[in-house]
Amino acid sequence: MLHHFERIDPLPEDFDWAIEQALRFKLSHNADMMDCLIASAAHRLTLPLYTSNLKHFLPLLGSLARAAY
Repeated sequence: MLHHFERIDPLPEDFDWAIEQALRFKLSHNADMMDCLIASAAHRLTLPLYTSNLKHFLPLLGSLARAAY
């Protein structure tokens, strides 16, 4: 099934953005480094990220974070 999707590799600036967000939202929203790294590509490409964990991704992505039902 996964062969239907395009793979997006993180870039060095994605790691920098993820670290900044992890430091910013760790205590207030419990966003861990992996959440931030996942969100980094969506942020860079301004693509929606569908997730069942909106609590962690809304502060990182705002309206780009979408509920996956």
